[in-house]
Amino acid sequence: MNKWNKGIKLVSCMLALTLSLSVIWPGTTGAASAQVTQIQANTFVGDPGEMVESFDITVADVEKYKNLKASDFDITGNYDGYPLNAAGEIVQDNYEDDGITLSMKDNTIHMTVKPFKYPGGLKSEFAVTNKTYPELSFDKKSVSQLKTRTVDEFEKAQFTASNGVTLSYNLKRSPSNEAKPLMVWLHGGGEVGTDGRNHLTANRGAVVWTESGYDTSVLAVQYPENYSFKIYNNAEQLPIMQAYFVAQYELIQKLVAEGEVDPDRIYLSGVSSGGGGAFRFLTQYPDLFAGAMIVAAKDTVADYTGSVDAFKQELKGIVDVPMWIMHAQNDPTTDSRTSSLAYQALTEMGAKQVHLTLYDDAYMDSYRFYGGLKHWSWVPAFNNKEVIASLFKLHKGTNGDHNGGSSEHGVQPSEPVTRAQIAVILADALQLPEGTEVYTYVDNAPDWAAQAIAKVTKAGLMKGTGNQMFAPESQVTRAQMAMIVDHILARKDWKPATESPELKFGDVNSKHWAYEAIQNSARASVMTGVSKGKFDMMQTVTGSQLEQIMQRLEQVGTK
Repeated sequence: MNKWNKGIKLVSCMLALTLSLSVIWPGTTGAASAQVTQIQANTFVGDPGEMVESFDITVADVEKYKNLKASDFDITGNYDGYPLNAAGEIVQDNYEDDGITLSMKDNTIHMTVKPFKYPGGLKSEFAVTNKTYPELSFDKKSVSQLKTRTVDEFEKAQFTASNGVTLSYNLKRSPSNEAKPLMVWLHGGGEVGTDGRNHLTANRGAVVWTESGYDTSVLAVQYPENYSFKIYNNAEQLPIMQAYFVAQYELIQKLVAEGEVDPDRIYLSGVSSGGGGAFRFLTQYPDLFAGAMIVAAKDTVADYTGSVDAFKQELKGIVDVPMWIMHAQNDPTTDSRTSSLAYQALTEMGAKQVHLTLYDDAYMDSYRFYGGLKHWSWVPAFNNKEVIASLFKLHKGTNGDHNGGSSEHGVQPSEPVTRAQIAVILADALQLPEGTEVYTYVDNAPDWAAQAIAKVTKAGLMKGTGNQMFAPESQVTRAQMAMIVDHILARKDWKPATESPELKFGDVNSKHWAYEAIQNSARASVMTGVSKGKFDMMQTVTGSQLEQIMQRLEQVGTK
């Protein structure tokens, strides 16, 4: 993917595709005096990007500062992070009131401040001065440690996919031991690179989900270069983008197979270049995501100056994916017609769960999104608690309805299913052919299940339990279900990817009779661990779990 046009003027460079400053790493140049041993900046990600809310100044002799007052300090270069005025000019208005309060504990002076853009703005960086105690003066170069709320919880790693693509990514793991939702975050073009941090701090796209109170993992891949406009017509760049999404799909499936992620609650969000990428990711893997939130999308789908027909052709496979599409109507960077035509195409093709929000100029101006800042539609989008709540209610296959489960022959969502019930569901779902075979087992089966049991037996999907018995009323464990799934995968001619790694489940020994079946069912993302590192072989399968397994089996081989 080619880098963004280097000939764009300074302001355009800073504002196009998520305004961002260079990544900030803590310096180690030391304070003005040996009296100060460490300065820590405590930051968070706000609407305009990374903001500092306090500093911790550690000193050798805290008694020396027992008369220290907040009024001794003055801060310059501090502002709220909105760098344009109504005329579109670059401004940086320092706070008149720095909002400083002080407290001391042990040898550390804790200084809270009115939150300001870290480390400053387009005109100057911040500086803290103290005329009474000059050694307590400092700037960004003196900060020896940087602590950022939520961002510090992301783990940085790399993943190399089967196609040879290596992804640099950050993952914030859910603290739960059970498989939880996953938010896949696609950053904007201003955050491309290899620093491993800028795509987490330039806006709230990586942190808003957990900071809104949702127990979810968050995956944020950082892409090394941005792509050009009209990538849908770029024979060189489009395959590169598609290869990256193949790699990201494999990484997601690895997290699912390891029991970290619920495959029915994977969500997608992207802004600007990432918003355009989100449309492409959805069309490449239409069955992967339970829902999506796409903001200020770049033109990856089709020509927004043309007709809706081209959009229909590209988006026809994602009509059933719930999504929220948001854009500033007069976005100067990414044209909102991409979002409008995508919405029109989807709704005309019958989409029932696609929503479009266009912010007009009056709305954007009321929030000081002047000039190039009209690209910042992700700010109101990520502050829309109702949309985020609706997104996290979605469950793939049920569109948010958690009361699924078949009532056929007594199957209940929360109750264990029997072998007879599974036989009937398999025979119907797989459309097994009618045969002349009769129930050949010595134990009795219910009339409604006998023919189905004969069908699944002939197809090799289920076998007796020994002594010529089928045990139709017996409940089914996850290990037994994995064997059934493995037989169905073989029927579909599914095979694991070449050199597919062994999946580690602490409760499954490699000599166990179901080991290979468990491996295959997990690699195919049909059955995964129910908690981190555990498959729970002896847990019984419930009606809702069987429904999910059948939905995932239906998707095998369709991508």
